[in-house]
Amino acid sequence: MSLLGHLLALGRVSNLPTVWSNACAAYVFNASVGPTLRAMPSLSAINPWEDSTLPFLLLGASLVYMGGCTLNDAVDEKFDALHNPDRPIPSGALSSSAVWMIGLAELVLGAWAMIEGAGCSVLWVVLLLIALLAYDLLHKKWKGSFILMGSCRLFLWAGAATAGGMTAIAPQTWIWGLALMAYVMGITIHAREEASDRSDAHRLSVVPLFATPLVALVALVYWNNLDPIRVFLVNLSGLLAAWIALGAILRMNEGRKGCIGDGVSRLLTGICALDATVLAFVAPMLAGPVLLGVSLSQILQKRFAAT
Repeated sequence: MSLLGHLLALGRVSNLPTVWSNACAAYVFNASVGPTLRAMPSLSAINPWEDSTLPFLLLGASLVYMGGCTLNDAVDEKFDALHNPDRPIPSGALSSSAVWMIGLAELVLGAWAMIEGAGCSVLWVVLLLIALLAYDLLHKKWKGSFILMGSCRLFLWAGAATAGGMTAIAPQTWIWGLALMAYVMGITIHAREEASDRSDAHRLSVVPLFATPLVALVALVYWNNLDPIRVFLVNLSGLLAAWIALGAILRMNEGRKGCIGDGVSRLLTGICALDATVLAFVAPMLAGPVLLGVSLSQILQKRFAAT
């Protein structure tokens, strides 16, 4: 594998479509909703093909995510030597010091792109960096580290929501962000069992995996006079998200070698379906392209490991 290939493997590039969908959904949704829960989401006026904020946001979010994943490999050097000898550090492709420098550089450049290029809030970007570093350092030592992983996505969501210099985050945006956080915490709880191929996670851990479809159902009842197109797309995306979660749960309970990893990888692709559900409320034209992220992520997983 080339140097570029190793860098992409370190950065878990197969998960980048989920980062792009998170950033796009948070930014577009927060810019389109009213300041209160009573206000019905209006159709977004943002043109993603002409908006100068979005490219910097996607670039910055990608680099921050890749930096966090790269440093995860640096911290897990001894664990990977036993369980994942093909990873860049234990295989000898890259030194530990080089991986540390690459990861830190990606974090710094990504944070700069989000703050200076996309106009994201410094507070949320800094909290994102702190959560990423805390997770990398503690995930093998603290059973509650799944909370940190969920916080990473929440802070990414909040940071993206403030892109373009927006100072306020609407309550609706926070609700979707918390649903995303719950989903990612559910994934992380199951991912901890990947090395043993045994699903010992508590049954209640499956509940967060259906958080977004449930929130979408409540929102459709609450905003019961949305136009038919948005109602259809919200239902379609929400059902797809639920179907992905159900399929992953069934796969993780098969008891065969690699079943946990397969299920977790499937759940990760489902993040794009969650974001499409959110976007269907305010930007129906973006729901379809974001849903394509599910397939793109699955294709990339064939070459680059998602976990």
